[in-house]
Amino acid sequence: MAKLYFRHGTMNSGKTANMLMVAHNYLAQNKDVVILKPSKDTRWGGDQEVKSRAITDSFTAILISDTDDLKSIIERQTKKIHAILVEEAQFLSKGHVRQLAVIADEFDIPVLCYGLRCSFMDGEMFEGSVALMYWADSIEEIKTVCEYCHSKATKNLLRIDGIAQYAGETNVVMGDVNGSDVKFTPVCRKHYLNPPS
Repeated sequence: MAKLYFRHGTMNSGKTANMLMVAHNYLAQNKDVVILKPSKDTRWGGDQEVKSRAITDSFTAILISDTDDLKSIIERQTKKIHAILVEEAQFLSKGHVRQLAVIADEFDIPVLCYGLRCSFMDGEMFEGSVALMYWADSIEEIKTVCEYCHSKATKNLLRIDGIAQYAGETNVVMGDVNGSDVKFTPVCRKHYLNPPS
């Protein structure tokens, strides 16, 4: 029986690179994959391309909005699908995560979701991440270290113009692109609460 996976990590933990390597490995075995990406992900201009700073390969994704029926999208595929990969899964709606669980069960296709667990806001998780923590058969952490010490990074520190942010709108905040004044940093709890200047 296929499973729904949630592979989460902080910013700069290599989530997208990991997903692209999985896609590459499937395709190297002549096994087709479908990559889904919420249209809320605007970091690279909101296009269909999924890319990582860590590796050169990129793949085309199907952009999904909050109103899309994922089951219908998968049913419309003309090739046999061996895996479904989801980029920036934290931006999924609760309903989409439930649909992915049903797809794994009914179509017997493994669904691998990659995303953040925690937002930058103090104590807040993304809707998609909460739903994945509930519905996923397997929850795996992609680990990295704090930018300021050797502890494991568990939080995402957001700085805007160098100032740490702990509150804000629940809408999507994208940053961490060259030249941006919005920067996310992977940090441990200690340095999330007390970031160096």
